[in-house]
Amino acid sequence: MIRQPPAILWRIVIRLSLTTLIAIVLAYSWLWWKYHSVTEIMRDTYLIEQAVSIRNQVLLLPDGRIVVDLPPIQLASYAESEGGLRFAVRDAKTGAILAQGGETVGPAPEMGDGPRLYRRNPDGPGPVLMFGAAVRLTTPAGDLLIQVEESGSDFDAMTRSLIERFAEEGGWLGAPFLLAMLVVSLITIRNSLLPLKRLSEQAAAIGPASTDIRLPEAQVPREILPLVHAINSALDRIEAGFRIQRDFTADAAHELRTPLAVLRAHIETLPDPAIRDALSRDVDSMTRLVSQLLAVARAEALTIAMDEQADLNAIAVDVCTFLAPMALRQRRLVEVIEDPAGCRVIANGEAVFNALRNLVENALTHTPPDTTVTVRVEGPATLRVEDRGPGIPPELRERIFQRFWRAERRKSGSGLGLSIVREIMQAHGGRVEVGEHPGGGAVFSLVFSDQGAQRR
Repeated sequence: MIRQPPAILWRIVIRLSLTTLIAIVLAYSWLWWKYHSVTEIMRDTYLIEQAVSIRNQVLLLPDGRIVVDLPPIQLASYAESEGGLRFAVRDAKTGAILAQGGETVGPAPEMGDGPRLYRRNPDGPGPVLMFGAAVRLTTPAGDLLIQVEESGSDFDAMTRSLIERFAEEGGWLGAPFLLAMLVVSLITIRNSLLPLKRLSEQAAAIGPASTDIRLPEAQVPREILPLVHAINSALDRIEAGFRIQRDFTADAAHELRTPLAVLRAHIETLPDPAIRDALSRDVDSMTRLVSQLLAVARAEALTIAMDEQADLNAIAVDVCTFLAPMALRQRRLVEVIEDPAGCRVIANGEAVFNALRNLVENALTHTPPDTTVTVRVEGPATLRVEDRGPGIPPELRERIFQRFWRAERRKSGSGLGLSIVREIMQAHGGRVEVGEHPGGGAVFSLVFSDQGAQRR
């Protein structure tokens, strides 16, 4: 069993969902990276600003002592930071601490021309990481080094808190965004595929009896238009092929009628009656075949006008009147049971007459002598032909409509009669049904479309 690929709609939805999920993850990752980098920049800027602020407050007293003239609030922030924030003023040459606030800072880093940022692990590899900034101050007594440090554990705790807060209060925003995107995508894709669905329904109505139908190209999406062009071009070629075949059949059948008539005339002049009768039967069989080939071509080219009407009661009477002499010669009878309410349909009367005549002729051939073939008209639009013959097995009820197919039940004929009947009914939008008669025999029904039925 061939596994069918998933529908286009679901393939698009699945891919859009995966793409959206990946986009959300990348967006949150970028936001986290951006937040982390911005906070690092802000921390480094803050440390340098603190170091520069302290450098601006360093005073050299006359007795050579170094003091830091910071406001009380700023000094209190270093004293109350619980070890997180600290500063120190060092002698750049000896490294001795001349003034400090908060806990003791780490060793002095190697300095360059400008401010220096650094980090250190005071207790080796572990959760605590110190971030620091150092600036140089030149005085008459020598160069000084101002260091400001902050504990990284405080910063990490703040970062984790912000991330948890964001995840709790803002992380759920991805779910409604994804749901809204899926709903909009489903509606958009379904509406976009509606023209393709309508085209499929119209294409399904195209058959051998309606090769003139073409798919509409108006209001077709640009992406589907090449496919519609290709299908219409293929239908043009198919219609041309059907037309050539029908024309050939009709022309060949028409051209053969004259030679057959001449041949029959010559046969009538033969002196030997036995030979004359045998050849006449053969010519009659060939003439019937040619006539049916011509009927096939006409049935295939049959078109029904919407204002064309036929009375099924009248057609049934005409057919039985036409075939009554043949039935009497074969020791058989034909009868008509009309619909009292009358039954008119939108149909080509001549074509329906030929279809019903084929069925009645077929019934007369297979019903036993001294029996009756019944033509029954039933509303709203059905013609039934009932015989008393051997019937048709269920496994053969479809094959009997194939052209040139013959079974033992058919004692003579070309095998085209029933195919002509089906062609005529398909041209009318109707169908042919085969069933069994309760008393034995076959029942052929010509069922016309309900839309074409009219009651008096």
